[in-house]
Amino acid sequence: MKKLLSTSLLVICFLWANAQTKMLTVSDAVMKQRTTLAPERLSLLQWIPNSSLFSYIGKKNNSDVLINQDAQSLNRDTVLNMETFNAAWLNLYPTEKKMNRFPFITWTSKSSFRFFYSNAYYVFSFNDQKIRVIANAPKGAEDLDFDPVSNKLAYTINHNLFVNTEPGAYEKGNTANGDEVNKKDLITNDGSIYNHYGKVAHRNEFGINKGTFFSPQGNKIAFYKINESMVSSYQLMNVTVPDTLGSNLTKPTEFETIKYPMAGNASHHAKVMLYDFKRKQVIEVKTEGDPEQYLTNIAWSPDEEYLYIAVVNRAQNEMKLNLYDGTTGAFIKTLFTETNSAYVEPEKPVYFVKNDPSKFIWTSERFGLNQLFLYSSRGVLIKQLTDNSQIVSDIIGHNADGSFLFYHAYSLDGLNKYVYKLDMKTGKNTKINMLEGQHTGLISSDYKYILDNLSSTSIPRRVTLMSSTGTDLSIVFNSINPIRDYQACNIKLLKLKTKDGKTQLNARMILPHNFDSTKKYPVIVYVYGGPHAQMISNTWLGGADMWLYYMAQQGFITFTLDNRGSGNRGFDFEKGIHRNLGKIEMEDQLQGVEYLNTLKYVDSKRMGVFGWSFGGFMSTSLMTKTPDLFKVGVAGGPVIDWRFYEIMYTERYMDTPQENPEGYAEADLKNYAKNLKGKLLLIHGTNDNVVLWQHTLSYLKKCVEDGVLVDYFVYPGHEHNVLGPDRVHLMNKITQYFKDFL
Repeated sequence: MKKLLSTSLLVICFLWANAQTKMLTVSDAVMKQRTTLAPERLSLLQWIPNSSLFSYIGKKNNSDVLINQDAQSLNRDTVLNMETFNAAWLNLYPTEKKMNRFPFITWTSKSSFRFFYSNAYYVFSFNDQKIRVIANAPKGAEDLDFDPVSNKLAYTINHNLFVNTEPGAYEKGNTANGDEVNKKDLITNDGSIYNHYGKVAHRNEFGINKGTFFSPQGNKIAFYKINESMVSSYQLMNVTVPDTLGSNLTKPTEFETIKYPMAGNASHHAKVMLYDFKRKQVIEVKTEGDPEQYLTNIAWSPDEEYLYIAVVNRAQNEMKLNLYDGTTGAFIKTLFTETNSAYVEPEKPVYFVKNDPSKFIWTSERFGLNQLFLYSSRGVLIKQLTDNSQIVSDIIGHNADGSFLFYHAYSLDGLNKYVYKLDMKTGKNTKINMLEGQHTGLISSDYKYILDNLSSTSIPRRVTLMSSTGTDLSIVFNSINPIRDYQACNIKLLKLKTKDGKTQLNARMILPHNFDSTKKYPVIVYVYGGPHAQMISNTWLGGADMWLYYMAQQGFITFTLDNRGSGNRGFDFEKGIHRNLGKIEMEDQLQGVEYLNTLKYVDSKRMGVFGWSFGGFMSTSLMTKTPDLFKVGVAGGPVIDWRFYEIMYTERYMDTPQENPEGYAEADLKNYAKNLKGKLLLIHGTNDNVVLWQHTLSYLKKCVEDGVLVDYFVYPGHEHNVLGPDRVHLMNKITQYFKDFL
């Protein structure tokens, strides 16, 4: 039991007056946790280029105002109100409605800012108080990607790629072109339901979040071409409610066909194409090799002459960083190769050193923790820039002459995130922030100042103006506790040991209001447990969803543990899951349960578990592989059989079903359905295109075959997450299930 001894890192004891008796509702927890019950923030906080000014949105007479503040003098000025902004908007479009709040803005100079609204990009000029269109796309356009240097706007329609270079072509009120595509925008013309241009490839894995990549000056664009003809089709059932009567009665059920590449089956073929706006010619990049390989982390050289692509084999155990000619698409050379017996997963493209195009920075977990490496532009390793005292998250940027690099990095336990400053010449790394918590740094264009946005278990949100050397200059904003009027629950962040005692695990426990250690309380274990996700952090509420806080107010202890395999702890912490999804994760979760059972105030006979997606897989696993531990479980959108899940994610962690039949069989939860003893509620959206509805349907079929009674609830028309107002219904359903049976 010594291995289970926990160290309480932070105990939040809200010592509020007894008058605070308000209770959260499920609707509060769902609908307000990111609005009125979230820590207040400075909306649209950002630096103004080529100045010492930063801006944010304030309020005056209950209306938005844009405020500029000087980092040197700290003087504040209201520079724009909604009345003036709307006057400019209506001057451009007299028939449009006024805006109630500022759209998301980006400063382009000290006297102008850019904003996006309704498929178009605009610029507001303070000089003449006017708004002008700088790029736009027609109705129905998707995958919009704006290049701020050239003001070009890429978009897709009907599987083809377009780039708008003539602002105003689709302006509101332009009846000639408002709903039509300007043929001058057309880049490709042979797109089809099986052949897509400019779309995200590889189902958003490997850090991919878009399908188009402008060159630094906007003279060229690289984009994906995806052939899905070889991928199995899958039908999603759309359930509609008829709203008319008679002969035009709407069909109650329609089917939508998607392409879904299941593990071990055929994957789509991706290519990278180039388009030069001067030559007006589409060229294929010569990424020869297995057509099912992954083409990731696409980046241009600063001079637009070369293209860098991280090529990952389908087995995902080898990555080649390849260099291609940015004009002809010809392969030039492989700069370097990374291999791993488990898997490699590049997620960041090359980042060129400012004012020195002969060097780039590469982010890699090759030695276990994510670090930065300096390379020559031709692939020669110069040196490792960061060390194993931290886990690099992302690069913020260089100062003007490229002598210093700023980046975010996690502490080794993953709880805290800081801003670091790296001297590129000496290699000295300096942690800018001293207070523990989750820091996000915004750095001025001259790199003299930092706006440090901090959240921790004791600080809802604080924005501090700092010098780039780490000196605190002024507190710009300090949020008060947003739930100060509600009954307080104590939150504890804990550290537990793995079964072998070698690794520390982070956990969080929320105790009920008016907690009495002489009483026994039921426990709800909230679990996710999968890669790239972190449930426990030194941030407000310890990273907890407000529903967990609500359940603590209702008299439940809520408990969460980040097992091995979860995010921001490094590759070594994650790789133990390889080929055996659910095994080591369950082992760690059971350590958490064992710890709970050592607490005299925990009712071990009234323990429940809840999770969604990978968490649904975990909660179902815990209910059926350890059936005597949990009385009640809820599994939302659960993976039941990894053979039914997508290639890119599944094969990274499990290899193919053909290569790893034992691992897939052990993780197939249908094989354990017969063990279920407690009450289990399965929930799924009928239109889930991530974890297909087939998962829970196959599980229900096995339960019927095995004579196992299980509860089930379906959300018609919802995808992987039940969002919007219906989410209140979802969380009420889950809440009531635990109240009824736990």
